[in-house]
Amino acid sequence: MALQHDDKLKNRTKNYELFIGAIINFIIGIGHVVCMSCLNRVFEIYGIADIMNRFAETYGNNIPYMLTLIIAFCFFVCGIYGLSGCGIIPKLPLLKPVTFVIATVFLLRTVWGISIMIKDFSCLELSSASVSACVGFLYLFGGIKLFSKNIHTKNNPIYERRRSWSSKKLFH
Repeated sequence: MALQHDDKLKNRTKNYELFIGAIINFIIGIGHVVCMSCLNRVFEIYGIADIMNRFAETYGNNIPYMLTLIIAFCFFVCGIYGLSGCGIIPKLPLLKPVTFVIATVFLLRTVWGISIMIKDFSCLELSSASVSACVGFLYLFGGIKLFSKNIHTKNNPIYERRRSWSSKKLFH
């Protein structure tokens, strides 16, 4: 039984780019939640403690925590859309534009990170920009693979689901 389930998962996960991108997003989202207990220290490491302290003074002490949870939620949503794109969960609304928006946001984050490193290089920014580039390209190539002209193939899990739904006879 477990082997049959593993085969189903393997057959549905033809888009490894979106699957890997989704896993990375879930890891980053979990990382944001785990850091909640030592958030001030994390802000110091990333060099944003002053900005977050100003936010806290201006808008309330809970704002840095709320912003961190919102960011974690965004990573989880990106991960869920990645799983939808590779067919592990049902197709979500606006899958095509959201997949490419996710790719664009991560690639823009990469460009921003590179521009920061030109002025002031740090290994932390290099790792952040590198992860952003990886996720951005995974979603870009995974989206191209999913929505390319040969969308009506057996390797596309969304097409297979649509085909199986449309082939069912509603009236006997």
